[in-house]
Amino acid sequence: MNSTPETTLTAPQSAGRLQQLINELSVEFISILDLDQLVERVAQRVREVIDYKFFNLFLVDEVRGGLLWKKAVGYHPEDVAANELIPFDSSIASAAWREGQTINVGDVSQDSRYLPIAPAGSLSPRSEIAVPLTLVRENRIVGVLTIESCEPNYFTYEHEKVLGVLGSQLAIALEHARVYDELRQRAKEMRTLIEIGHEITAILDLDRLLDHIAPMLDRIINYEFLLVGLIDETRQELVWHVEEGYAARKLERASRTPLSHGVVGRAVRERRTQIVGDVRRDPDYFVTDIWREQGQRSEIAVPLIYEDKVIGVLALESNRQNAFNEYHGRLLENIANPLSIAIVNARLHHQHVEREQRLEHEMLMARDVQRAMLPDQPPLKGFELAARLEPALNLSGDFYDYMMLSPNRLGLMIGDVAGKGVRAAMGMAASRSILRSVARRGGGPAKVLRDANLRLHRDLGKQLLLTLVYAVLDADTKTLNYCNAGHNPPLLVKASGKWRALKTGGLLLGVFDKQQYKTETLSLEKGDLLLFYTDGLVEAHTPQPNRVEFGEARIVEFLIAHRHLKSGALIDALIAYVNEFTAGAHRHDDMTLVALKVL
Repeated sequence: MNSTPETTLTAPQSAGRLQQLINELSVEFISILDLDQLVERVAQRVREVIDYKFFNLFLVDEVRGGLLWKKAVGYHPEDVAANELIPFDSSIASAAWREGQTINVGDVSQDSRYLPIAPAGSLSPRSEIAVPLTLVRENRIVGVLTIESCEPNYFTYEHEKVLGVLGSQLAIALEHARVYDELRQRAKEMRTLIEIGHEITAILDLDRLLDHIAPMLDRIINYEFLLVGLIDETRQELVWHVEEGYAARKLERASRTPLSHGVVGRAVRERRTQIVGDVRRDPDYFVTDIWREQGQRSEIAVPLIYEDKVIGVLALESNRQNAFNEYHGRLLENIANPLSIAIVNARLHHQHVEREQRLEHEMLMARDVQRAMLPDQPPLKGFELAARLEPALNLSGDFYDYMMLSPNRLGLMIGDVAGKGVRAAMGMAASRSILRSVARRGGGPAKVLRDANLRLHRDLGKQLLLTLVYAVLDADTKTLNYCNAGHNPPLLVKASGKWRALKTGGLLLGVFDKQQYKTETLSLEKGDLLLFYTDGLVEAHTPQPNRVEFGEARIVEFLIAHRHLKSGALIDALIAYVNEFTAGAHRHDDMTLVALKVL
């Protein structure tokens, strides 16, 4: 032995001590379900018996084709990291796995199977014992335990026997811990997948969605390069919207590749996940000259499918051989499904936003045209006229109009086309045009509405329903001849404060082709006030749930109290009163007011 003793007991004593501890260790190891904690505990308890300088615990990774270094004591960390996966055809530990039995080497320097690893100190291993950790019932090796000594021929047959028994117990404990760890990891990944599904389906912007994929995948899988391509059906190409990894040169990568190229193209053609353990051996693997010699070794490509149609592909690459397996494939498929839906939704949302923006632009143009159709205030001696149109949307189905029928006779109309928005606005424009045309031919209000109704019914059928009041004001005689076609009755408030509603007329326009109407003539006096309005004023209401409509009674009460105001001031005050009453409640209908004051 060297000057620094490696053991606290002699070899026979140490073997005896191991035998005594075997039952105790078996129970202890089986009770530990956390894999990392179990590995640490094994290293500690074995040291109690053998004060080793070098200890190794490997787990079998058949997918990657080697022993995965799970725990190392006594070696230089960088050298261990460089040999993280030891191939099955290298090292004494690998030989123990291949042969399925304990290997005791008295002098490692004389054994060609020995894989030298740089020690952390000045002393190097001389002898080694490697014990396969075997699940006896399944006849399957799950790992290898190796202990090394700085002395040659240190390990005895007793060590082999006792470590063999311990290895069987440790194999069971490792398998239990591995299953537990796998279940815990799967549960964590399932929670993550659910979170990811919620996250990506909530993103409606395509660029934000694609930018989210890399950090999303970082949470569940290791990779060096990420590709997300969407199919350009016109050119039969994959357009690479996401290319992340090998960051120094990623911007130089081609943005498009033909659908026939690469493992990604095969995933699209075959409509199923492609897993390539070594891309150097795959004839379909394609990489542009810019990206050659980047160390690519393995790739996984998952088609993005929406309603049985492939819309793109998600691909990962790694510098490690066999980095991806069927589990990774299922994991990515579980992401690809909601991702495909999210991509389609984002595209549809983008199209919808574009349509909405175009429609909004067109609506604003139509609004400007509609506002340009509103008449200027006519000069009419002895009377004061004011009007206001407040649309619920950009476009309105309400309208009012004036026409000078002669120097002292004014035609006045106010109407409401059923509906709102574009359809109502188009109906308003058509109705206004017909009414102007008929009114200019002359005749009283009843005749104008009868002829207009015939035209509206003939030209538009029942596609348009219109309520209207048409009146002719004679400035010389100070009379108003009116006809009400199913509209909210205008209100006449006399200078004395008495009032009445103007209801004479007939049915709304557009229902029947041969509808008859009646007229009424009013004599007006100084101080009289007339208010023409649409139903948006009456139906203005307070917020829910205690909805109360403004109603006709409040209009009358307001007009009587404010009949002294000029027409324009009266309309402003009435609108302010309505806004105060509704307290910000959404207005569902257009509101139009025309006030006529006799001077």
